[in-house]
Amino acid sequence: MPPEKNYLRRRRNSLLPLLALMAGGCADPPADLVLVNGTVYTFGSDDGSPVVEALAIRDGAVVAAGDSAAIRRLADAGTRMLDLEGATAIPGLSDAHAHLFNLGRSLSWADLRGTRSAAEAVERTAALAAELPDGSWLRGRGWDQNDWDPPAYPDRRLLDAAFGDRPVYLERIDGHAGWASSAALAAAGIDADTPDPEGGEILRDPQTGEPTGILIDAAENLVRAVIPKPTATDLDRQLAAAAAKAVSHGLVGVHEMGVTLEELAALQRADAGGTLPLRVVAYLGGAPALENYQGSPVRPDAESLLRLEGVKYYADGALGSRGAALKADYSDRPGHRGLLIQSHAELTLRVKAAVDRGFSVAVHAIGDEGNHVALDAIQQGHGAALADHGEVPAITEARHRIEHVQVVDPAEFGRFAELGVIPSMQPTHCTSDMPWAPDRLGPERVKGAYAWREFLDRNLILPLGSDFPVEQVSPLFGLYAAVTRQTPDGQPPGGWSPEHRLTRAEAVLGFTAWAGEAAGVPQWGRLRSGDRADVTVFDGDPMTVAPAELLELDVRTVIVDGRITFP
Repeated sequence: MPPEKNYLRRRRNSLLPLLALMAGGCADPPADLVLVNGTVYTFGSDDGSPVVEALAIRDGAVVAAGDSAAIRRLADAGTRMLDLEGATAIPGLSDAHAHLFNLGRSLSWADLRGTRSAAEAVERTAALAAELPDGSWLRGRGWDQNDWDPPAYPDRRLLDAAFGDRPVYLERIDGHAGWASSAALAAAGIDADTPDPEGGEILRDPQTGEPTGILIDAAENLVRAVIPKPTATDLDRQLAAAAAKAVSHGLVGVHEMGVTLEELAALQRADAGGTLPLRVVAYLGGAPALENYQGSPVRPDAESLLRLEGVKYYADGALGSRGAALKADYSDRPGHRGLLIQSHAELTLRVKAAVDRGFSVAVHAIGDEGNHVALDAIQQGHGAALADHGEVPAITEARHRIEHVQVVDPAEFGRFAELGVIPSMQPTHCTSDMPWAPDRLGPERVKGAYAWREFLDRNLILPLGSDFPVEQVSPLFGLYAAVTRQTPDGQPPGGWSPEHRLTRAEAVLGFTAWAGEAAGVPQWGRLRSGDRADVTVFDGDPMTVAPAELLELDVRTVIVDGRITFP
């Protein structure tokens, strides 16, 4: 919606009571939208209660919740009536860690998730190649060597045999490793003499020293730098496709982790043009974006759909590619402790640079050393900004986060609460990683992995997300993983480390109210009077169905700021 229309809407809202009095009455105006004949979990309390039958919405906010007969009395001829027909409405689900633009791009890439071998990944990429112009880059994402037999990294020669001198770059499922053809390596100037970049690793043939084609973390940037950049039109199209897919799966919002300035501009165009169908809380993608961004955080009122909250940094890599920084050697790779993408000193300076300008920070940290460095950097960088500027609101109200928080030294769980750092976690990472995480970490260190209950027991909120397109877009997979710690086929029986399972209400809070609190907007994620009217409607009851049936629920309706955005 254009800024002037936002202003006019707020101005109109402020005049409604006066206009009613001038008309000779003092009754509230009728509702714009009414939901009746269903089960509505308002989450006015953290257990989901009160549970009502109907909801009234006016000017994008909830104005009443109660039984259907009472709510119908708030409607008139101009009110839109939505009969839920027994369906269940909950506060709108938000993904607290996602990548819309990566999703948009991946929709035109080879989908390599679920491949059982490197050969199958090549086969799927070949199917895409037939649809694209000769010589254009071939892109794909989603392979995971841990799912292959044997679980070994692939080699560039497989790509060369299939695609000749065509440049090919296929990203691992987590985006922290890539598989490049010889042509792609040559385009990036990578050969046997290329040194490993700081925070990255070029895997090499132990006999010849030649690159195998596998690039870990910062080494990926060598190839990414030479891939043609998307145009503004490309970005608009990618955003529209990704946002539509997200909404169709029941999402009313995402926390977009790490945007370029060009991607931020695309979000601003969509918001101004009224085509953004969900809320987006954006985080700039690292120091270059912060340095080149001329403004401050954008934190408009709760009804606006786009916020610019913070800056996303990286402490380390990913566990699946052995790039996560550990305090001791990997159990399945002696002598290797992963990678710090930024040193402690550098990350501290970057945190301070963000806080100096009023931004919160979100730091990717997966290994116990990565989390240690991230906590230190947040504590020291924020402290240095306070020393320079004093306790001004822009600094004291910052909401710093660590993203993923997969492996934590047990001695450091308490530091999150002491520092007020929000642990932002993705339940499906736990269930995707559990087949091989014990091999990476060993029997003792794995006890501090994916330990959701450790944070909740310290009275911390736990915003939940998916990290899509690393994982599936649908938040139902996250809800299911959170309450079961099992794969979709129910393995292992009883769940992996079941003491860390969440209750149904805690899982929903992670995708609703706690996601809103992490963004600094308590009016998101509940359905109390005055809260923003964001609603997800399912054909069944996600609070009571058997866990396995969570994955079978269908999204009936999505409402964002009082407007139906799906179907």
